[in-house]
Amino acid sequence: MKFRRTLAFSAAVTASLALAGPAAATNRPLRILGATADTALTQRWQDFGRRPGVGWAAADGTYSTRLPSGLDVWLYNDTFFGPVRADDSLPESSPFTHNSAVLSTPDAKHILTTIAPGPPGHPKSLVGPTPNSPGEPNDYWYWNGDGIVDGGKLRVIEFEQAPTDDPPPFNFAWTKTKLATLDPYTFRLEKLTDVASVGNVQWGTELTRDGAWTYIYGVEGEGFTKYLHVARAPIGRLDGPWQFRTANGWTADPAASARLLGNVGSSFGVTPVGGEYLLTTFGSGLESTIHAYHASSPVGPFTGGETIYTAPEAGNGRYTYNVAAHPEISKPGELVISYNTNSEKLADLYANIDNNRPRFVDLKLSR
Repeated sequence: MKFRRTLAFSAAVTASLALAGPAAATNRPLRILGATADTALTQRWQDFGRRPGVGWAAADGTYSTRLPSGLDVWLYNDTFFGPVRADDSLPESSPFTHNSAVLSTPDAKHILTTIAPGPPGHPKSLVGPTPNSPGEPNDYWYWNGDGIVDGGKLRVIEFEQAPTDDPPPFNFAWTKTKLATLDPYTFRLEKLTDVASVGNVQWGTELTRDGAWTYIYGVEGEGFTKYLHVARAPIGRLDGPWQFRTANGWTADPAASARLLGNVGSSFGVTPVGGEYLLTTFGSGLESTIHAYHASSPVGPFTGGETIYTAPEAGNGRYTYNVAAHPEISKPGELVISYNTNSEKLADLYANIDNNRPRFVDLKLSR
């Protein structure tokens, strides 16, 4: 499960970083020595999207977690399905769903199969309605937030969206948040329950286990001003009730949740590593630079904000967004993160669907 893998990852990194002795490892802050494009993992997803018969051609989202089966599940949002042409173009009649999943081996060296309900050639969204095409939205739909195995079930945060009159591609708005409970073997949806949706906070952009708690990170705000919030639930009880972090402690009132950090992206990673908590994120808005913040506890305070990587894909109508961390596939002394790529014009994706596949970056860590 993600819990055990996260603890194993943190312990392995702690051991690998303690090169100067216990006192030095405790007193020195974690350093990011470098960030390098993981071209092998990025290529693996490109090859998977081009493979005939696999379904998934490209998507955004890119959350991952370990399943009881030992495999990893990758949770994606707007998903284009193949077959993809030899030049990476995609017919405009290709199937499209608002969310899907893909299975891989634990090291992500083998990407295995697409999980999407529906008969062959007619996939459906894993949760919620299935659109006719990207240009014909439903009255509402769900985009995945983070997911984790909790209480023996796969729990996935779902952000309900509705269309707006804004110009494409940003003609949508978040309306409420749900928690989907799925069977971790069959991926059958068992129930969909409400999550606190007050204060304009979208809870569940990141789920991180530490000690006896699952920490639930949320984002408040739209556009170019976003803030981080934190809630928590006892392990095995992600379906509630939650406690919400205030400036002075914890409360059962979601409306009292405090802003703990500004200038975060719509999605980010928070990873226990080397005795610290490393937050990786784009800034608010559609930036091309990824920043890192450090904290001594899962609720902060988060400090730093140094630029660690600049996405080369941004520009000329393309943009980058949605950082996610993947400790379950990371080597000791490293952390794998991902981000999404997209285009302001839907036609650009059909002309080259690789414009919508995830990119991966390896962070080198030290004391």
